[in-house]
Amino acid sequence: MGISFKSKDFLMSEATIDSVKIDAHIHLYHEFLYFKSGDASYVEGNSTFILSPGDIIATKPHVMHAMSFTGETEYSRIFIQMSPHMLSKIPHNLTRGITGRHSSDSFIIPAETADAFGLYQFFERGTELLSNRTEKNIYLTELLFLEFAVNVNDAIEHERNIGGDQEDSVINNIKDYLDKNYVNELNLDEIGRQFFMSKYSICHMFKAETGITVSDYVSLKRIAAVRQRVLGYNNLNEVYRLCGFKDYSTFYRTVKKYTGLKPSEFYKQT
Repeated sequence: MGISFKSKDFLMSEATIDSVKIDAHIHLYHEFLYFKSGDASYVEGNSTFILSPGDIIATKPHVMHAMSFTGETEYSRIFIQMSPHMLSKIPHNLTRGITGRHSSDSFIIPAETADAFGLYQFFERGTELLSNRTEKNIYLTELLFLEFAVNVNDAIEHERNIGGDQEDSVINNIKDYLDKNYVNELNLDEIGRQFFMSKYSICHMFKAETGITVSDYVSLKRIAAVRQRVLGYNNLNEVYRLCGFKDYSTFYRTVKKYTGLKPSEFYKQT
């Protein structure tokens, strides 16, 4: 039986579940997911990563991501989420690989690097502390996770120093096209002409590689864009139009479908 704990600034969850599809979603906190087992791929933006046991995924807030599975191996994971406010307690130069302007939306720390930087011990100690949720243990867990963030930052900067960019694929190129054009009206026939493929081939390949449909990808991209614009925009009634939604009804249904929130609730959580 895994643990599950949530406070205002951080949460931790441990679970082993059947290998079912995890639909694309976004969240408000920085997430650090320790992938323990499963035949899985992690999908975010222009990237699809095939995971290996022991990999740790660092994902920034407001970033759409999904998990798809190709086998029946049991999926096991532990994740820690921390609010931007919590991470702001750490000097910026110690977390710039996680929170910095040029940091990646998602970053995969390979198992070898995670082990070398002692990252697993933080998950183990956090699980131990939160199994007995006294005021002292919750406070110690917060301190533990702040130290963990600094070590994650070091691991990310180490990986960047040794390189490791992934090669482009047809699907990554299609994602790039969608990223540049999501505010416009899109249709599969036009996308097919751009890449000299049938719309049926695009649909099949996109779903097989990313675990989500083209429509899902565009909708989530638009929702993420709305969230970003709301942070510095006054006329909330017009924001959704700037991000590719034709009308309020479509915007309402899309936000409700992918976040479970009404637009008014969605705006309050930005």
